[in-house]
Amino acid sequence: MRLMILLAALVSLAGCAGMTAQPGNEAALADVRAKIALGRCDDGLVQSLARHPAPELEQEAAFVCLQQGEVEAVERLLTGYDRRHRNAPHPDYSAYLLALAQQVRFELAEGEDALQLTEGRKAHQRYAEFVHRYPESEYRNDVGPRLNRLLEDMAQAEYRLAQAALEAGDAAQAEARMRYLLRYYPHSSVAREASDWLEQAARGDDDNTAPGTAW
Repeated sequence: MRLMILLAALVSLAGCAGMTAQPGNEAALADVRAKIALGRCDDGLVQSLARHPAPELEQEAAFVCLQQGEVEAVERLLTGYDRRHRNAPHPDYSAYLLALAQQVRFELAEGEDALQLTEGRKAHQRYAEFVHRYPESEYRNDVGPRLNRLLEDMAQAEYRLAQAALEAGDAAQAEARMRYLLRYYPHSSVAREASDWLEQAARGDDDNTAPGTAW
């Protein structure tokens, strides 16, 4: 569900970078423009732009692909964007789309908490790099809310893994995860539960199941 909400929210980004038609091999790029206009993302689109580079069309194509959750296509289109093109237009937009693509990877891993945390850390890194490189970008204001949501979801995944460790009888692993959660996600909705469990464990209470569980 959150993935659908994220993809739907991307509609508001369309056209934000002021993209224009590219000069060059018009015949070769005609199919690219047609696919973009129809909202189609496929391997042919990516390959055509690899053969006939057109910076702003690459960004438009990446946006279309991102709306469809085609993360690999987005990464193929935009990775190394500012290195491939001299004076590349709107490099901040490319970096932002790549960060969003990584967050989509995070959402796609829903239900696999360990994998989600791996993908989430990568998304966090991309957002941090974006803010560092483009502090004046018009997309910077969008990063805060997205990053806060990402950190909250990561905290919940960490908490579920701690609960799973308790189920498996591994109190040491559960404690390590609870402490990690408190250190790196202190403002999350599950931080209080983690703190309560750690206090209970420190007192040596017999019942040290995580709050909110039925076991």
